[in-house]
Amino acid sequence: MSNVHSIPINTLRKVIGQYIVIRLKDNVKYKGKLQSFNQYMNCHLNDAIEIIDDEEVSKYGNIFVRGNNILLVQLSADDI
Repeated sequence: MSNVHSIPINTLRKVIGQYIVIRLKDNVKYKGKLQSFNQYMNCHLNDAIEIIDDEEVSKYGNIFVRGNNILLVQLSADDI
């Protein structure tokens, strides 16, 4: 893996166990505690909530988000 592609992975590795926000390509957001991820940026979140149009619409225990659907990852979930 080249150095450029390892930067997001290394950054995610540092925030395992912390709350993050994942925004999908369809503008839906998920806020939860990052449990794990893989080289494709598939992410496993715990205590996840679904946010649509800045409103909490659903609570989930565990969710799995496919990396190819992710638009961006916000490392600090304090602002949501």
